[in-house]
Amino acid sequence: MPCLLLTLGVALVCSVQATDMPQTKQNLEFPKLAGTWHSMAMATNNISLMVTVKSALRVHVTSLWPTPEDHLETILHRWENNSCVEKKVLGEKTENPKKFKINYMGANEAMLLDTDYDNFLFLCLKDTTTRIQSLICQYLARVLVEDDEIMQGFIRAFRPLHKRLWYLLDLRKTEEPCHF
Repeated sequence: MPCLLLTLGVALVCSVQATDMPQTKQNLEFPKLAGTWHSMAMATNNISLMVTVKSALRVHVTSLWPTPEDHLETILHRWENNSCVEKKVLGEKTENPKKFKINYMGANEAMLLDTDYDNFLFLCLKDTTTRIQSLICQYLARVLVEDDEIMQGFIRAFRPLHKRLWYLLDLRKTEEPCHF
């Protein structure tokens, strides 16, 4: 009986850990990520990352371009000095095909949570250098069309990443100076 309880306990712990990180398709197809994307929503566990249009990681992804080396170039726009400024961020590939090393405004890791390539992409930027990891996730869409089903999928995707309080900014319903 003690072995049965121990086995059940281990199974429960493992199942909780397995659901801790949403997964994209196992074989990520980089060429299919290429092209225009639109930021539809942002979520974070650290409100200072997006509280104002000038916040460090309140960025609007406009396109993704895989490189021949399987790195990922991200073109984004952010509000700086009273204008919309374009930035390029290079994500260097890692052993995990869904994670990239970056160096942008305190974020040092980019993660692809989920995508269907044609309609949506869930992307997160993470600072893993601090004791409490800061994370900001975005729901990106190929076209500027509201899709409540994808929005609900986005909310389900980022919630397990941290058990802390999350803040959601629905860009479909706000005026943003750098939202194209």
